[in-house]
Amino acid sequence: MDTLLKRTALVLALALMIVPALGAQESGSLRFEKTIDYKLDQLIPLNATVGPVRVTNIRISRGSSGGGGGVLGRIRPGAASETEATLSASFDTENPKEDEWVVTYTLDFFDAKGKLIDRASKSKGFEGEAGVFTLDHPILEYVLPMIDRVKVRLEARFD
Repeated sequence: MDTLLKRTALVLALALMIVPALGAQESGSLRFEKTIDYKLDQLIPLNATVGPVRVTNIRISRGSSGGGGGVLGRIRPGAASETEATLSASFDTENPKEDEWVVTYTLDFFDAKGKLIDRASKSKGFEGEAGVFTLDHPILEYVLPMIDRVKVRLEARFD
C-alpha cells in the first residue's frame, strides 16, 4: 500500500508540473528569436507570436542617410554625413486583442565570423490593430558590406 501511495503522489506531482507548461504553450511565449541571412529588400518570413501579437514578416531596406552630402550636410548641425547610412527594418505586426501589448524589436547585425557589428532596438505598443512597424537605425556606411546575418529578437509585455 505504501508503494501505491508513493506512485500516486509522484504521478500527481508530475501532472502539476506538466499542466502549467501546456497552458503556457497555448497562450504563446513572450519571447522569440531567429537568425536570418542579411538580404536587402526581400520579404523574409518570421511567423513569430509573442503573447497575442503576431509578427509575420521582416523586410530590411537601405534608407537615405538623411544628412545629404556636400556642403549642406556639413553645415547643418547634427546631420548625418556621407559616412552614415540608415537601415530600415519593417515588421508586419498584428495584435488581435483589445488589450495593449508592447513589443520590443531588437536586431543584432553579425559578420561572417559571428562577430557583433551593431545592434538596434525599439519598442511599440499595439492595441487591437495591425500594421507595419518600422525600425530605422543609423549605421556606418563602411560596415554594410560586412553584415552577413541578423538575429531578430522580439519580446512582448502586457501594458
